[in-house]
Amino acid sequence: METSRACFLALSAVIAAATLSGCGRGSDSPVKVTYRQVGICKGFETGSGPMMAKADEGYAFFKFETIENPSSKAFVFDPKLLFVDQSTPEQKAGQVWEWNRRYSSTDSRFKQLGISLAPETTIPAGGKADINAFVVIPLGIDNPSKGPDADKFAFEVVYDSMNSENTASGQIRISEGMIFNKTNASQKDWTVVEDCKDVNFK
Repeated sequence: METSRACFLALSAVIAAATLSGCGRGSDSPVKVTYRQVGICKGFETGSGPMMAKADEGYAFFKFETIENPSSKAFVFDPKLLFVDQSTPEQKAGQVWEWNRRYSSTDSRFKQLGISLAPETTIPAGGKADINAFVVIPLGIDNPSKGPDADKFAFEVVYDSMNSENTASGQIRISEGMIFNKTNASQKDWTVVEDCKDVNFK
């Protein structure tokens, strides 16, 4: 995501928090997302040439498995709103536009790895969707958040509800208190592989 867009969305979070609290979605019925981290790599050869991450970045792959929506309204899951927060404590203590949020990529070349990218999906009220598709997020691999080195490659995904909206059809894009269940959260010993084709996507 371009810096200008990230800053705009981040600034919108403050407005969203203030204005969306009364949108009719209570925290007693949060959307539940199950996913797992799959791997991190530097690049791969595509049909149009090599695709490489920046020198201080890597491509982190996450497989989204299921989404449960116990709400009384349909929920629109938009993968473009998924991000990993790599802000330092100092950035988080400062202005919202200084935060370091890394958003998911929509580059279709990742499909050349033989994977499906998670699509925008509407989960009906009280429904459950089997996603079984991937989200790719270009992330800093030099520990930009300044957290423990042992955890620097174990990433937690967050959903950005600042772009949320209620549509005329009654669908919602906001989930107050969304619950993310990372099924392999206990794994910390991730390594960055050079070729993305060596990542085990099973």
